[in-house]
Amino acid sequence: MTAPRRTVVLVQLPIPPLGPAPIRGNVPLAGAYLKLFAESRGLGQDYDIELLPAGPANRLGDRALVEELAARDPWMVGFTCYLWNIERTLWIAHELKRRRPHTKIVLGGPEITPDNAWVLESPDYDFVAIGEGEQTFAQLLLALLDGEDVPPAPIAGLYVPPAEGGRFRPDRLPAFRSPLPDLDRLGSPYLAGILDAADERMLLLETTRGCVFNCKFCYYPKSYDSQYFLSRDRVLASLAHARERGAEEVFLLDPTLNQRKDFAGFVRTLAEGNPGRTFRYFGELRAEGITREIAELLRDAGFEEVEVGLQSVDRDAMELMSRRNNLKAFEKGVRALMDVGIKVTVDLIVGLPGDTAESVRSGIRYLADGGLYSRAQVFNLAVLPGTAFRHEAAELGLTHQPRPPYYVRRTRTLDAAAMFGLMQEAQDVFGEFDAPPEPVLDFGPDESYRVWNVDLDGDPGRAPAPAARAQAFTLWLRAADFTAHAPRAAALVREILTVNPFTTLQVVLEPSGPLSADAIHRSFTPDFLGGLLSACLESPTYLDKFYALQPGRPNGAKRLVVLLPYALRSDVDPEWIADCGEVASFVWRGADDEAETALAAHEYLRPGA
Repeated sequence: MTAPRRTVVLVQLPIPPLGPAPIRGNVPLAGAYLKLFAESRGLGQDYDIELLPAGPANRLGDRALVEELAARDPWMVGFTCYLWNIERTLWIAHELKRRRPHTKIVLGGPEITPDNAWVLESPDYDFVAIGEGEQTFAQLLLALLDGEDVPPAPIAGLYVPPAEGGRFRPDRLPAFRSPLPDLDRLGSPYLAGILDAADERMLLLETTRGCVFNCKFCYYPKSYDSQYFLSRDRVLASLAHARERGAEEVFLLDPTLNQRKDFAGFVRTLAEGNPGRTFRYFGELRAEGITREIAELLRDAGFEEVEVGLQSVDRDAMELMSRRNNLKAFEKGVRALMDVGIKVTVDLIVGLPGDTAESVRSGIRYLADGGLYSRAQVFNLAVLPGTAFRHEAAELGLTHQPRPPYYVRRTRTLDAAAMFGLMQEAQDVFGEFDAPPEPVLDFGPDESYRVWNVDLDGDPGRAPAPAARAQAFTLWLRAADFTAHAPRAAALVREILTVNPFTTLQVVLEPSGPLSADAIHRSFTPDFLGGLLSACLESPTYLDKFYALQPGRPNGAKRLVVLLPYALRSDVDPEWIADCGEVASFVWRGADDEAETALAAHEYLRPGA
């Protein structure tokens, strides 16, 4: 009798959303490659390797995800770990181990590096794959075919925590895993039927692994000693799938598109695979070296927007990050792209070693005065695991957060206050970054898993079970006077976040009973709203920390929304709006479609009754 195949579930959790809108773009490409490579080695005969579909991965709350995984009766669960999901991944792995102690947990992805000890010290994994994972994963499955708990022999790229002597032992780190010599050996998860570009009208295409540049803030070059390419025929076959399945965008994942010597020929291949420009391309490249001819080729292939990195204009900062920008060539390349109608998103980094407040301002002025961007992105420096900056942090005088997003807190020339001020200056010049989406206030009768309605003056409502809640969840509170219910409101927030700690939480505050401007001022004081937001942020998650060093209106995974009648908008004290707007958003309901009023950035009009 043939033994049943053991179930392996591969999981990629999404970038957490800022609000309840559906998540797009969380395509589990890494897991799909693992499945494809393992099955191409015949391991599908012994293992049922499945990807957790994007629907539950993107929608389910923390406990619902644990239940979903447990219900699949997995022998092994593998997680792809990025800085935006690693803390949630470890929590889910911990809870899954509590439910199913014998389920094996494998971690891989950019967060899994020898210098990221806080992850490797976690008790909630059995194996971690360091570096390129396809060969390592297949060898692990092969080594455990006969029922062993651990591989009988070391596997390159695989760290197995010792049975005793601590979880993370640097002396037990595995040998380096040599990358696959060419990407054709991997094949395409799309062409194999594992992924479908029709699902999100998008195809992710990796045509290169490795990077000729060695920027010290980037993890990528540390994993590869050379560049490895997908053949022209495989590129065209993937693009044919995108056309046939109705993709609207092909997202090129190569770290620097124009690092290849045959870049013009490569762009012609992309054009050949996109006749009639049925979809658009997006990718990252260096502006240096882009001529008018190349820009026209990119436009004709279907590029409508590209992203280019500038990072800094300061010579000392360039030298310390090993990224020397030729500013004249940069200007020429950006203008060539913009002149042919391609939008150019340009990146700047605040907090690079060597940069001063004035040199960062020079970079902002350089872009703004020269009109060298369609959109500017300004980031705080993240001292990522596996990067040269992480290894050289002490030498360079970089103090950074120990957990994601690993923001630098201090350099030899900038402190946190200075960096915060520079981010404000950048927003003053370029406009607000990552504006919060409009509040979501409409829930259908079959969406009880997304909202909990509570009348603080009476009916506590029926809370959806913790294991049935969505990741993006709304607590809708009603009361005549919210200040009288401050402890109860804070307790409800804590209750939600205790059982599902990585929730994107929207707290809607709707006054009940007769209203006047004075009643609004009394019910929603800055102290009450600030205290409620503090309860939301007692255990900050990735998004909360990501936006903590950015100026502007409140942003993150927690949000307070106050519903008020538009008829009272002109009666309410503007100073009260300004003070409370520091911690809450306002929705003025009942406005006419043509209502005109001076609204602050944290206010929204909602027409109708």
